[in-house]
Amino acid sequence: MTANILRARYSPVVTELPRFQAVILRRVMFPAYCRWTSWDRAIRRFDDEGNRVVRLVERLSSEAFRTPAVIRPLWGIEASSRTWSAEMVLEHLIDVGARIAMAVVELSRGEQPQDAIMDGHPGGGGGLGLVQDYRVFVRDYVGTLREDVGNRASRLTHPHPWFGELDARQWACVAAFHQVLRRRQLSAIAAWLSREVRTT
Repeated sequence: MTANILRARYSPVVTELPRFQAVILRRVMFPAYCRWTSWDRAIRRFDDEGNRVVRLVERLSSEAFRTPAVIRPLWGIEASSRTWSAEMVLEHLIDVGARIAMAVVELSRGEQPQDAIMDGHPGGGGGLGLVQDYRVFVRDYVGTLREDVGNRASRLTHPHPWFGELDARQWACVAAFHQVLRRRQLSAIAAWLSREVRTT
């Protein structure tokens, strides 16, 4: 199956983490996560986290879904995205996930990806329709990594802005790791929205 992966409008912006976090993530947390995460486990984690993301956002009203939150600092989340709405997080997940999926397929087939894979600032405006788009995206991502790849053991690499040169399996780990980070961000957004409702 060739996945029909959805891409959202996306404005590339290079952002930075605090230096201490960046060092720990690059040298300790991500390498440890990737060392113990197989190709199939990375796909399952991506899918599981995707389902958790959907459960978090499907209970939000249209207004809450679009409302920018002001969340506490979170590990692995840049300061520039601490004021995103749930809508913006989903747009970001779709766009970055689509870029990663295509890079994984290309690397596994011995092709050097042409797209830069980097964090950026989503434009918003997709509305609650993004929730269904995200469901389709997660299904297509899983299908792509299970069925469309070539050599899972390919050693060809493509640079990640935080973690350096990564091969296809390592990029699959990045996608799962990214889902975890952004699902935690959505949990913080949902908690912020709940507090705002109680205090208004």
